[in-house]
Amino acid sequence: MLRQVPARAISRLTRLIAGLIVTASAMPAQASRHGPDCNLAEKRFDNPFADHSGWLMRRYQWHAFYAVASTATAEGIHRVTHLPRWASAVTATVGLGVLPHIRSGLLVRRYPINPPDWGFDLFNRAAPLFVWSGLRGGTWQSQALAATTYAAGYAALACYASP
Repeated sequence: MLRQVPARAISRLTRLIAGLIVTASAMPAQASRHGPDCNLAEKRFDNPFADHSGWLMRRYQWHAFYAVASTATAEGIHRVTHLPRWASAVTATVGLGVLPHIRSGLLVRRYPINPPDWGFDLFNRAAPLFVWSGLRGGTWQSQALAATTYAAGYAALACYASP
């Protein structure tokens, strides 16, 4: 039987993820050719499921797609494995936000290492942590705090996202 994780552990985990995001976002892009691009309405190609196929969407649509996909994946992991929500959220965040960059960026070297983009992706894929922390509080204030925290982080990092 899995035990409940104390709120302090979740708070530490949230601070750790926030620290990693800030660190990665503050690092200069080693091989990036361009600075921040804040045109979030521009259509971009991405291949979320396979290296050989993908489609065009506006950048903000890609960001919403990945945040929803991460939240749905975390919920699926939680329901199938009965892991605590925080563990399911961390699994989805790492699986969808970090591992693709390690595989395609570091191992296969398909694209340059871009720490601000990787920081945004980690933050964006951490959406289930924000959703569930807001719902866990049970009040509209906790939900509003989680939503505004996510919105502020998105606004601060979205210009560094690649798609």
